[in-house]
Amino acid sequence: MDRDPGDRRRGSLRASDADREQFVEALRRHHAEGRLTLEELTERTERAYAARTLGDLDALGGDLPPIRPATPATGSSRPASADLPPRPRPAGPRQAAAKATLLRTVVWFGMVSLLMIVIWALTGREYFWPVWPILGFSVAIIWQAFAVWAPGPTTTATAPTAAEPPSGAVRTMPR
Repeated sequence: MDRDPGDRRRGSLRASDADREQFVEALRRHHAEGRLTLEELTERTERAYAARTLGDLDALGGDLPPIRPATPATGSSRPASADLPPRPRPAGPRQAAAKATLLRTVVWFGMVSLLMIVIWALTGREYFWPVWPILGFSVAIIWQAFAVWAPGPTTTATAPTAAEPPSGAVRTMPR
């Protein structure tokens, strides 16, 4: 499609699977832009996969203009996605583990707090002493929740670097 049809040498060269796939992708783009009907796309796709030479592929797309790279609709040089806020990254395995640990902590502290309230209720209900451990548990849970859901650093992640070899003589243990 975007090749010079007058090039005879090119027309006799055998087409590779990658050439056929690239040609079919161009046909799909022409279909998406309204130059080909679905029936024409289906027929040309079948013929493209059966083509043996690059000349056969060129003949299938001779009536189609070359595909131009997609340009942004606005006149700015920035990509269209630059105006959108960044997509939040999915939770990694460390954050998922931290959330699971927080849930276990809440369940255990809740059960211990409930047990202390039951003990307080059975022993006379005078001074509500479970308030102090419960407040301590609450502070610990809030601290842990903040560590889980607080915004992380805004720097980009880099690949971990190899550890520096130790300088000086390396001691080995005797056998």
